[in-house]
Amino acid sequence: MKFDIVGVGNALVDETFYVKREFVDSTGLNFNSFKPFSYEEQEELISNIPGNPMPEIMCGGSTTNSLAAASNLGSKCGLICQLGDDERGSLYVNNLKDNGIEPLNKFHHQSLKTGRCLVFITPNSERTMGTYLGASERLVDNSEFISQANNAKIIFSEGYQFTSDENYFAFLNILKGCNPEVKFALSLSDPGVVDAFRDRFKEVISIRNIDYLFCNQEEAVALAGQDFKEELKKIAQNFVVTNGSENSTIFENNRFYDLDAYKVEAIDSNGAGDIFAGATLFKVIEHESFLEACKFGNFASSIIVQEKSPRLTKTGYKNLIHNYRSSS
Repeated sequence: MKFDIVGVGNALVDETFYVKREFVDSTGLNFNSFKPFSYEEQEELISNIPGNPMPEIMCGGSTTNSLAAASNLGSKCGLICQLGDDERGSLYVNNLKDNGIEPLNKFHHQSLKTGRCLVFITPNSERTMGTYLGASERLVDNSEFISQANNAKIIFSEGYQFTSDENYFAFLNILKGCNPEVKFALSLSDPGVVDAFRDRFKEVISIRNIDYLFCNQEEAVALAGQDFKEELKKIAQNFVVTNGSENSTIFENNRFYDLDAYKVEAIDSNGAGDIFAGATLFKVIEHESFLEACKFGNFASSIIVQEKSPRLTKTGYKNLIHNYRSSS
């Protein structure tokens, strides 16, 4: 196999602002959630932020953040995404390569801007997002994507991939074309996305079961109802349901396990689920059990919430394994 993990996801340049809750409430944004915006609406939002602060800029997207973790830890990763032919698109390609992730889609849209996600972090470390998807939601299907996915051990995607027709059907074609030995990993991403696109999640599940499912409790309830533990067993071989600072639930080999949360002082929850998935999949590739892999993902998540960034530095990723061993 050329790749350990091939991801299919939205390519977004994150611009992060630290604001008060009152600003978020005044914008019409969904607190601690995701809302789509036009590029012009984003510009207006930015102009209304008190003090006109400069954003922290990072190439993001949920799948990309997960792959950045896995790649920097040692997995061979490729990404199928859609960019615009613009400055942010070039920035994104360079950032992927810098993180050891191979960009697998060479086509860049001429008429659409690269997607941008405005991330607003409030003092209690909760994130609220206003997203212009732009080119990122117009993935142009390509038969090469299937051969690229079949050259991987795991195909990984996110719930955000289901929010546009082009992205969803391109992903569906990839999934249908995947050989059975290619494992399927999915992050649900957002409870609002699950609610709005439930039929698409059900269609994906009808095509094949999920080998590794990542979600938080709100997303699990949105997909499977209050009795989510029993319902998720029907669609996923292995799953983890996180619950913020509370314990996580792991399902593996038809057994449930509780995973204690690390007690840390969180300053930014942005990227916690992404690094959890990426670090866990890295350990799965290294032949760890799902439970043991999730323990490492849990540790990685506890580190990222203490940072004002959805990603660690290269040194930070390298230190994860050593520090995890020291803490065990």
